[in-house]
Amino acid sequence: MTAIAQPPRSARPASAPAGGDGQPSGARSRALLTAPVARVVGLAALGIWAADRWGILVDPSGTPRMLALLLLALATGATVAQLARLPATTQAPAAVGVVIVWTATSLIAAGAPASDVLNPTHWDTLALGLQHGVDVLPSVIVPYSVDEPWPRIAILLSGALLLTLGCVLGLAPGRHGVPFRDGAPFAGGFELRLMSAVPLVAAAVVPAAILTPDSPALEGVVLMIVVVAYLWLERLSRAQLPGALIVLAVACLAGAVATPLLDRGEPWIDVQHLVDRIDRPAATSFDWTQTYGPLDWPRTGREVLRVRSNVDSYWKAENLDDFDGLRWAPANGVAENALAEVPHAALLRKAWQHSVVVTIGDFSTPDAVAAGTTVNFAGEGSRFTGGSSPGTWVAHGALRPGETYVAESIVPRPKDAQLLGSGTDYPQAIASYLKVGLPEHAGNGYAPGTTSVQLPAFGAGEAEFAIRQQLALSPYAGVYSLARRLAASATTPYSYLNRVLGYLRAGFTYSEEPPPSKVPLASFLLRDRLGYCQQFAGAAALLLRLGGVPARVSTGFTSGSRDSNGDYVVRDYDAHAWIEVWFPNIGWAQYDPTPTAAPALGGRVPAGGTVTPFRAPVVPRRLPPLRQAPRRDSGVAAPVADNGSSFPWIPVIVIAVLAAAALAALLWTLRAPVGEEALLAELERALRRTGRPPKPKTTLLQLEHRFHDSPEAAAYVRAVRMARYAEGEATVTARQRRALRAELARGLGQLGRIRALFALPPRLRHR
Repeated sequence: MTAIAQPPRSARPASAPAGGDGQPSGARSRALLTAPVARVVGLAALGIWAADRWGILVDPSGTPRMLALLLLALATGATVAQLARLPATTQAPAAVGVVIVWTATSLIAAGAPASDVLNPTHWDTLALGLQHGVDVLPSVIVPYSVDEPWPRIAILLSGALLLTLGCVLGLAPGRHGVPFRDGAPFAGGFELRLMSAVPLVAAAVVPAAILTPDSPALEGVVLMIVVVAYLWLERLSRAQLPGALIVLAVACLAGAVATPLLDRGEPWIDVQHLVDRIDRPAATSFDWTQTYGPLDWPRTGREVLRVRSNVDSYWKAENLDDFDGLRWAPANGVAENALAEVPHAALLRKAWQHSVVVTIGDFSTPDAVAAGTTVNFAGEGSRFTGGSSPGTWVAHGALRPGETYVAESIVPRPKDAQLLGSGTDYPQAIASYLKVGLPEHAGNGYAPGTTSVQLPAFGAGEAEFAIRQQLALSPYAGVYSLARRLAASATTPYSYLNRVLGYLRAGFTYSEEPPPSKVPLASFLLRDRLGYCQQFAGAAALLLRLGGVPARVSTGFTSGSRDSNGDYVVRDYDAHAWIEVWFPNIGWAQYDPTPTAAPALGGRVPAGGTVTPFRAPVVPRRLPPLRQAPRRDSGVAAPVADNGSSFPWIPVIVIAVLAAAALAALLWTLRAPVGEEALLAELERALRRTGRPPKPKTTLLQLEHRFHDSPEAAAYVRAVRMARYAEGEATVTARQRRALRAELARGLGQLGRIRALFALPPRLRHR
C-alpha cells in the first residue's frame, strides 16, 4: 500500500497497444522488421563478428570452435528467456540445470575431453587442467598454437563467457514474460540492448588490442555496422532506412579517416602498467636442499610441467653429487662438459637418445628440468649454461610459466644382462662419486666437516686401514659395517645395488615426519627406519658409495600422469628424490628406493627383493617440432618460447568484463521508469529514502504544495499528478528532476546530498 492517496482515475480512452521500445502497433507494422526478428538478427550478426574476432586468438581451429560456442550461447539465451513460462517454484532448479548443461557443452566445444567432462571421477583432473590453463594465460603467446590443450581451452571459454552473457541479456524476456509469445516485445528496450552489447563488443575488440589488425579501419567499420544494426534495427521503419544508411555511411567514413590520426605510437591506456600493479599469486618453487626434517614441499595439485616425450622418465632438476657428512648437496663449481660422464658406448645407442619438449606450468625455477643426462638444447642452447653437475643446466634468469624448450637427453635403459656384465672399470672422472664426507663435532651435535674419505671401487679390495679407522671413529661406523655385510655376498655392482635396495624395502616405513636426529641418515638406517624420499635416496646412495659403487642423489619430479594427448602432466605433488648409479659402458641409470606409499609414486618400484632399472613402455610416437606463432604485424614467425613479446591479454579481458559489469550496473541505475505508475512509486520511494515519508492520506496536490519554494520541483510532482488523474503521459525534464533532488537533500548536509542522489538518480530519459 502506498502512503500517497490514489483516488480512482478519471476515465480515459483505451490507448493503442504498445510495440517494442514503447512504439505503437501502427509504427511497428511499418517497421523494417518485427522486434523479435530484428533483435535476433542483430544479436546474431554482432555475435558472429565477436566470435570470429575472438577465434583468431587460437590457431588453427579457434574460429570454428567459437562459432559453435556462439550457437550454444544463443540457445542458452533463448532457453533462459523461456524459463518465465515455468511455475515460480521450478524456475530456480531449471536455471541451475541450464547452467550445468551450458558448462558441460561449452567445455566439450572448447576442446576439453568428453570423458573428463562427463565422468565425475575425472572432475579433479578437469579442474586441475582448467586451473593450469588460467594460471599460464598471462604469459602465453597468441595466436596460441602450442599442443598443450588447457591454455587453448581457457582462451575459448573466456570468449564463450562473454558471448553467453551478451546473448542472455539480449534475449531477456519481454513484458508479457516470453519474448516470442503473442508477438510480445523484448524487455528493457534500448538500455538492455546496450547492456548486452557491451560483452559482445569486448569480445570483438580485445583481440585487436593484442594482435595488430591487418585492416584496423575496415574491422572498425564492420564492428560499427553490426553494433548499430543490433541497437537500432528493431526501431527502424522503412521510411527511415535511407536516412539511416546515409548517416551510417558518413560515420563509417569519418571513422576510417580518423583511424590513422588516432593510431598513436603509445597506448591510450597503458594496460601493461595496470597489469604490473595487479598482485598475482607467486608461482610454485622448490628448494631441493636435503634437510631430512618434516616435509614442507607445496602440495596443492598445481601443474608445474607438461612434458612431451617418447620415454617415460623421472624429470631431473638437480644432481646432489657431494655428501658433506650430514646431507647430500650440489657440487661446487660449474660443469663445462655435459658429456664428461657419458661412456662412449652409450653415445652410440640411438635408442637411449631422446628429445624432450618441456613446457613450464605454474612453476618458477632456474633449473632446466629434463630427463637423464641433458647434452644440448634444440635451437636455443644460448638460454642455458652448465649446472653444477655434467648433464644439468641452469637458465639465464628464472624460467617463467608458459616457456617451452626442447632438451636433447641421454636416458640409459639397460637390460639385466648388460648391468650384470658391465664390470668395474671405472674411469678417473667417476672417482669423486666414491668419496664420503665425515661430520665434525659442533657443540652437542655435528656439523658438515672438511674431512672426507675415498672408498675403493667395488671389487678392488678392502679400504686402507686409515680410511677404516676414520670411519670407525665417526657416526657412520655402523653404516659402514652394514655396507660391508651387504657387499659380502654380492659378486657385481649390480647385485650389490639389489642387496641395498632390498634391505631398504624390508622393515622401513614411509613417513613425512621423521624423528629429529643429529646424524639423520645414520639414525634412519640403524635406529628409526622411518622417513620419506630424502632419507631413502640419501641412505641408498651413502650405502652404495661405502660399498664402492658410484652413486648420487637426484631431485626433481616423477614422470606424472598421461593426458588424452599422451603428454606427461607433472604436478607439485610429483616432486621427488631418487638415486642414480654409474655403470661402465652404460652411464647413469635411475633407481628409486622409496616405497610406493610416497604420493609422488604410482606403483613404479618393484616390490620384490630384486630390482630392475626404472623403465616403462616406450611410446612409439615421433616428437613434433616446436610450433611457432606468426606475428601479425610482419608475418615473421616468432618462437613460442619467446615470452618477451607476450601480451598480458587475460587481464585485459578481466578489465573489459569488469568495465562491462560497471556499465551494466550504471545503465540499470539510469533506467527510466515507464509510465506514471512507475514515476509515482519512484517518488514515494525517494521520499522514504531521504527521511521524508509522506503522511497517510497525503495527496499529490498536497505534496506539490510542499515544494512551492522550488517551482521546478513542484512542476515535477504536478506532471506526475496530471498524468495520474488526467489523460496523457507523465513528461518531466532533467531540470525538474535535479530541482526535486535538491529539495530532498535540503537541510541534510553533504550526506543528505548523497542520499538524495541514491534516492533519485539521474535518468537517461524522462517520459
